[in-house]
This record gives sequence, structure tokens and C-alpha cells, in this order.
Amino acid sequence: MDTAVAEAVDRIGSGTTGTGVVVTGGARGLGRGIAQVLAAQGLNVVVVDLSSVAQDVATELGEGHAAVVGDVCDADVVERACRLAAELGGGLRAAVFNAGVAAPGETIGYDLADWDKVLGVNLRGVFVGAQAARPHLSAGGSMVMLSSITASQGFAARASYCASKAGVDGLVRSLAMEWGPAGIRVNAVAPGTITTEMQQAMIASGRASTDAYLERIPLGRVGDPADIGEAVAFLISPRAGYISGVVLPVDGGWAGGGLPATAPT
Repeated sequence: MDTAVAEAVDRIGSGTTGTGVVVTGGARGLGRGIAQVLAAQGLNVVVVDLSSVAQDVATELGEGHAAVVGDVCDADVVERACRLAAELGGGLRAAVFNAGVAAPGETIGYDLADWDKVLGVNLRGVFVGAQAARPHLSAGGSMVMLSSITASQGFAARASYCASKAGVDGLVRSLAMEWGPAGIRVNAVAPGTITTEMQQAMIASGRASTDAYLERIPLGRVGDPADIGEAVAFLISPRAGYISGVVLPVDGGWAGGGLPATAPT
């Protein structure tokens, strides 16, 4: 590697863009878990959420963290959060687009208002957020989007959610190509079954079953929000400085499922 290339790699992978990070949908569930992991690693986190609970989360994280209450589909809200994170951390290290909603239901007769809501938050919100965050990121910065195992696996009565997350995967690859020359990395994490309020509500509704999920997870356990937080922390770190355009499954092995260990060989 010649000197010029080595210097470029050092610059892009050094993490000198600051310690500010924006996490959307950070008031609960995966977003809250991600924020907690990043804060514990010394990053300055700005939690964005429609719920005022975001302020409580920022307070729990302690000094050097903040919250912006507002709609993640509003570019001005995300832009304000990015500015605040850059001020707190001496620059914006990363934007993590986690906010999402689900509205399961059979496709025949599915309410188009629900379709628009799910696609609006889960996909349009990520696109708008990326547009707003990009001007605040310099070489070495990154974005991480929350995809899902449902983007690559068929889940019945989840058409809107599956479509929205598959769209996220496509967006990741496109933006990685477009912004890579500027030293900006774009990746996604695709969670499997994680213990969150959303997942518990799905189980309570009868549309999900922990036992049914465990049958498909080789590691034999449901994930924790911290599992996702650790994956995000890696992807925004200099250790992942040569990783871009990737959708990383964090699902206990579900997506790679073939013949289970208990099956006859």
C-alpha cells in the first residue's frame, strides 16, 4: 500500500469525525438498547422519538446526551438532532435509523392507511433521515439502518413490514455506492427475534409465538436489544472501516438456517 493510499485509509477509518451519534426511535425497544450501548462506549447520543419518553432516556444516559422529540419523517427534526449531536461530540460520527412500526394483517382487505403508515415510517423516514444527516457527516462517518430478518424471509400477514424492510436493504446498497467516494459508509443490521415491547405486543395478539421462533433459532434463545446495540457499535467504529453496503443479520443463526442439529442426518 503506497503512502497516499495508507493516509486515506487512516483518515477514513480513524473515527476523527467526532463522538456524536443520532439514534431515531430511541425511546424504547431496540432504539433504547442501541442508545445505551453507544453511550456506555463513550459516544454522545441524541435520542429522537415522537414520544417525550426520549427525554427520559437521555436523562438516564447522563451528561453529554440529549433528546429531540419529533417525527422522524420530518427532515427538520433529524437535521436538528444531527446538529445537536455534532455540538455535543465535536462532530457527527454516525446516524442510526431505527424508528419503525408494524401493522400485521392478512393482505386481502388490508387497510391502505396501515400500508402507508408502515412504509412511511420504516422506509420514507429512513430516506428522509439519510438526506438530512448526510451534510453533517464527513469522511469516516457512517449510517446504520435497521432492517429485519423479514426483508429476506417470508412472514405471512406481514406484507407491509416485509416490503418496508426489503426497501431498506436496497437503500443501503444504493447509498453505499453513492456516498462511498466521500468516505461515508452505509450499512444495516437485520435483527431476528428480539425481546422488545413491539415483539411482546405481537405475541400477545396471537400473531407470534416464542416457541415457534425458538424452533428456528440455532442458538436457542431470543435476542436482547443489547445484541443489536453491540452490532451497531461495531459498524460505526473504525474497526468496520472497510465495511459498507452490508446488511448484517443478528438473529441467532435464523437466516442461515438449513437442517437443524436435531434432525436425522
